[in-house]
Amino acid sequence: MKRQATALIVSGGGFQGLSLVKALRALPGVRVLVADCYDENVSRYFADAFFVAPMLGETQAFSAFILELCAREEVSDVFASTSLELAALDALRARLDESGVTLHVSSPAVLALGADKLLFYRWLVGQGLAALPFYADSAEASAGQALLGKPRGTWGGRGQVRLQAGQDIGTVGLKDGSAYVWQSYLPEFDEYSVDFAIDAQGKVSPLGLRRRVRTLGGFAILCEPGAPDFVAQQAQRCVAALAAAGARGPLNLQLLSVGNEAWVSDFNPRAGTSMPLSLVLGFNPLAFLLGQAGAAPAVADPPRPTLRTLRILDERVIAALDLRAVRGVVFDLDDTLFDQKRWMLGKLELTWAGLQDQLPSRTEFLAMALRIIEEGNRAHLFDALCRELGLPDTVCKSLIDCYRLAVPTLDALYGDSRVCLDQLRRHGYRLGLITDNPAASQRQKLLACGLGDCFDALMLTGEHGISKPDARAFDGCAQDLALDPDQLVMVGDNLYRDIDGAVQAGYRHAFHIQRDGGFFNFNRSSWAQLVTPADRWSTLNGLHELHWYLKSKNTPIDAFEPKTSKP
Repeated sequence: MKRQATALIVSGGGFQGLSLVKALRALPGVRVLVADCYDENVSRYFADAFFVAPMLGETQAFSAFILELCAREEVSDVFASTSLELAALDALRARLDESGVTLHVSSPAVLALGADKLLFYRWLVGQGLAALPFYADSAEASAGQALLGKPRGTWGGRGQVRLQAGQDIGTVGLKDGSAYVWQSYLPEFDEYSVDFAIDAQGKVSPLGLRRRVRTLGGFAILCEPGAPDFVAQQAQRCVAALAAAGARGPLNLQLLSVGNEAWVSDFNPRAGTSMPLSLVLGFNPLAFLLGQAGAAPAVADPPRPTLRTLRILDERVIAALDLRAVRGVVFDLDDTLFDQKRWMLGKLELTWAGLQDQLPSRTEFLAMALRIIEEGNRAHLFDALCRELGLPDTVCKSLIDCYRLAVPTLDALYGDSRVCLDQLRRHGYRLGLITDNPAASQRQKLLACGLGDCFDALMLTGEHGISKPDARAFDGCAQDLALDPDQLVMVGDNLYRDIDGAVQAGYRHAFHIQRDGGFFNFNRSSWAQLVTPADRWSTLNGLHELHWYLKSKNTPIDAFEPKTSKP
């Protein structure tokens, strides 16, 4: 199987780590690993694998854990989730570099800027960048000035203290104001957040700018994309200076604006917690770092307020399934692992190119074909296409012949397919495939997408004169895997052919995935009431969710349980 990029998120179990997981999940072919000292956390349910890490304070154990995990899991890229582990990872930079692992963490000098607001503001002034006047001591401010005290070592608006004009720090419970940096209190301002990335060579990504309309607990929950030119220019100057100073990885900058002036207010030497608000617009800083598409904003400084981005909480239920006896996973192909419509359109594109002198324009031809496909008449596609376009029967036969021979070069696999198969293999499961449709066309797909060697058993039903949900297809695959049906689970998009077929054949459980744009859109609740009992199958929103239920047979997940008690 083709080796995939494997990204490790350290201390990634919380909401900050979840932002990175979301960014990586949006990239096809990237295996996402999360390591955290707490075994129960949020992000483990959205990663491909989770590992319990020693506490950061256990320096030797933590370092050994990271290095061994990177070697064993073939990690290509390491990301820090919070500010706490940045220095510990930087200490491993040389050894990670020797192993061919890219560490997306800034230099110690830049990490120091992110850890101390007073130091950062002094650096801004030294670089000739715009910063609000600031004071190391509130007493330095001029009389009659309301002040805002920002804790030097925290991020966002946490722990801020407001002083009215002439008010002493003792009146707000402070004995010593040296842990704060003080600035003039601004009663009204606009706040902007900037997501960006700087790669290992110091190259800077495009900037994802947005105005923070509403925050809650320090998290931006409602934003407007874009920023005025004077804000964008200040951000670009600061980002360029940070890159020259050694800033690396996914980063976040914040600015304040009043009127036509803007000042840099905060720097996070890690990804911002509200980075998903950039992801939803099509800008993914991690795509830039991993050299994939999506590294530029889909919306560049739109006229506000034409768009708004918002973050909401989502809820999922995870059933406690007893699948300890399962030793193999059987997949359907079309609309489960493989984007059938994308493949068909690729073949139609080549068909038009080969016969364009006999056909209408490319757009008219493909648009009519897509309409027929979406209406569900794919079995009679070319008959319907020729009828709608007024083409003679001789052209219809040529279309069919050309279509059968056309092999697109596009990768029609869903982005999580290879990663899921790879991870299941690493976890010790045997893999099978049961697929209908003509065997020649299915082999053509497998060859084109490179999945032919990923399975221990291939059941092309067309070669046996049967089709799902015939129990012989499921029994035959089980025999080829040398496993009992009760040791298998099925993953497919068709509740009748895949899910009920597997359950009736005695498979332990079945998982239904309904892909966006797939050929079938089932009413799951009605199906559970009338056909296949709900306790025999479960719903997946993505293939990584299989790991919620299928634990490793090779037990790597518990290999690094911390030896000391957790706080």
